[in-house]
Amino acid sequence: MNSKNKKLLSKINSEKRHASITKIKRKRRRELALIILIFLIFISVVAFMYSPYMKIKNIEVQGYSQITKEEILTAGNINENIKTWSVKDSEVEKNLKDKFNIFKNVTVKSKIPSSIKIEVEEYRLIAQKKLDDGGYQVIMENGQTYNGQIRNSYNLPILENFENNGKLEEVYKNLAQLKSEVLVQISEIINSNDSEIIIYMKDGQKVKAMSSTFAQKLNYYDEISKYIKDKNKTTLNLINGAYLETEKSDAEKNSKIKELLNKMNGSDSKEKENTKEEKEDKENTDDQVNSDNTEQQVNSNKTSNQNKNKSTNQSKTAKKTTTTQNTNKTKKTS
Repeated sequence: MNSKNKKLLSKINSEKRHASITKIKRKRRRELALIILIFLIFISVVAFMYSPYMKIKNIEVQGYSQITKEEILTAGNINENIKTWSVKDSEVEKNLKDKFNIFKNVTVKSKIPSSIKIEVEEYRLIAQKKLDDGGYQVIMENGQTYNGQIRNSYNLPILENFENNGKLEEVYKNLAQLKSEVLVQISEIINSNDSEIIIYMKDGQKVKAMSSTFAQKLNYYDEISKYIKDKNKTTLNLINGAYLETEKSDAEKNSKIKELLNKMNGSDSKEKENTKEEKEDKENTDDQVNSDNTEQQVNSNKTSNQNKNKSTNQSKTAKKTTTTQNTNKTKKTS
């Protein structure tokens, strides 16, 4: 290979190396630019995420009654100083249900950039159970005790003389089935006997009912009460059908019950007296029958004598008439 060819080859190699180095530099510059771009985007996103624009500004809470909005936000750790993206909806829901046993359902929906919506559904409060120490337990529709702060408790009926048994659970179940407008009219419910309860309404009406089924009929109380004039002196009986008991009807009923008991549970002396009276009545009846028979016999004899006398008189009259007729004939002949 001559010197001319060597120079040409060297030049070609030099150009190749230069082109390769230039290509590598360009590639590195593009990579660096991409890295810088990604970094800038990251910084921008971070800056945006921590900017005041991402703070919670719109907070909406719905469905609460016994629990206040402030209590809900505090328990859920929701305030205007936290960022929307930091809120974990499922975690907030769990915290609220654990904190307040009155919540039946909780739904949390956070929305970027700055809003959050909390919807709660509370168990309805149905009664206040009176305790032996004079205190009260507030009962929810699921039969559980509510231990939080009570608002509008004056609308809840009071339960008295109930033990923690199946009958009380039946009462809870029926109270939960009552319409709200009927529930608020109940003043007090008192345990009566094995299966009955006494309900006192706020309008003065007394109601007798079965603990297991009273909601079905009491839901129509507004319609029924229209036809009751004197609610303070009547009892609405919902045990068998639906009818009114008045003081008069109770007195008559008690009187009939006493008479029935006297008849069914009569003493031995009364039975003996009744037996004696029956014997005397029988003897009197026999005497009367004998007397009637004697009288009938006398009357029969009298009738027979009268018939005989009548027959004799008729015979004498006939003879007399014949004699008179013969005498008259003799005179005419002469």
